[in-house]
Amino acid sequence: MKRQKTNYSVVMAAALAVAVSLAGCTADDEPLIPQDGAPSQGTPIGDIVISGGGPGDLVAGTRAYVGPDDKASGPQVQGVCRADRLEVYPFFVTSGYTIDWPDADSYNYVNDAGQTPNVSVQNPIEMKIMGLNAYANAQASIVKNGDYIYLYNTALAYTDADRALFRTDIGNRETSTLTLEGSGVDYSTPELYYGILHVYGDDWHYDGDEAYWYGMFNNSRTADFQGRIFRIVSQINLTMTDIPVEAVDRVELYGDHYPTQVRLNGTHGTYYPVDAVVDTKLTTDTMAVLLASEAISAEDSTVTLSSFFLPSELGMRLRLKVTYKPTSGTDTQADADKATPGDIPMGANDQLYDIRPMTSQYLTGGNADIYNVGEALHHGDDLFVYDGNAGNYCFYSYSNVRVNMSGTFSNIAAETGESDITIWVDPDFQRDNSVGGLDPDFDGTHDFDIIE
Repeated sequence: MKRQKTNYSVVMAAALAVAVSLAGCTADDEPLIPQDGAPSQGTPIGDIVISGGGPGDLVAGTRAYVGPDDKASGPQVQGVCRADRLEVYPFFVTSGYTIDWPDADSYNYVNDAGQTPNVSVQNPIEMKIMGLNAYANAQASIVKNGDYIYLYNTALAYTDADRALFRTDIGNRETSTLTLEGSGVDYSTPELYYGILHVYGDDWHYDGDEAYWYGMFNNSRTADFQGRIFRIVSQINLTMTDIPVEAVDRVELYGDHYPTQVRLNGTHGTYYPVDAVVDTKLTTDTMAVLLASEAISAEDSTVTLSSFFLPSELGMRLRLKVTYKPTSGTDTQADADKATPGDIPMGANDQLYDIRPMTSQYLTGGNADIYNVGEALHHGDDLFVYDGNAGNYCFYSYSNVRVNMSGTFSNIAAETGESDITIWVDPDFQRDNSVGGLDPDFDGTHDFDIIE
């Protein structure tokens, strides 16, 4: 199919699942995204949108390009854009006369204007802020050495302050990866967005998400990008209330089987063109990573421990380490050298508690349909997010799915086999992670069921 668009700039908007064309608009407001191919007037908004994730009409296994002005596909939830950098990866093949589209593993990324052929983009692209949204311009310079050039384009968005936390190996379309920088159990996952882009113009010809340009006598040109990309990480929040501040010095959350690398080409979900982790070699295996740590002050008896995760089909077990004050009188770890699950470092005043909510939690209905995962995560038509069955107690990571947990300190830091924790699944990041859980602007309804 052909895509025709007036040339306008690139947009990044609303990290928490926002449709830019609706953000802040009333019936009398000018839309932020140009409508019906018309350029925007008086606003530097354009064509690549950062959004969240959630239910859609397509099912997993069919990777979906979503246009910047598409108000129906993917999540359409108001939010704030945290990303401030964008990298665009145009994978390409050049050839002479051909009657077939190239195989996926024929596409490569060569972002070097000194080479021929190349498709180069000035990465990273800095975004500017306008209200809740962010925007930038993104354009490729193309030099081919054959009559045809074929393109398949993706983009990654992140916060510049987090760039040192990961590295990308972008080369072949099929094998490009994103890897967390770290070693042993020292890792941190930033908030990341990734998705498929298109170039636009009436001389680009499309087959799905691949496009070609033919020019017998012209081997160079520029191309502008458009599209909407979504969050590819998950998040877990654990909120504890009624912490005895006179007795507790610090709380820390740990998790094993922590995912450390994903392939940036796959069918994890309709709007998430990555591969979820299925190999323990791409995790920390049984070694536990420190996910979050908070010192307890005398003024605040409530804390939230929070962490993002790359998508993974390998179950992760969570544990809470509490460091008590020496004068608390709490019966703590007597032997600091005693082996602990995941080799979590323990001091003389530390105590370890398993995080084991009492009921399993699932993605259901349309929220489950958009993901493509192995049979082990299936429960009929539903998908395990937390498997609370005896012997498992595992959390699974889906792109753009948040798990919120809350409870009193005495119920979470308990010696009983299962924690008395309230837990709910948030497939669109619609709820906040504050005490009580619900965003004050959220009406309390959702299109998924929590199965007891």
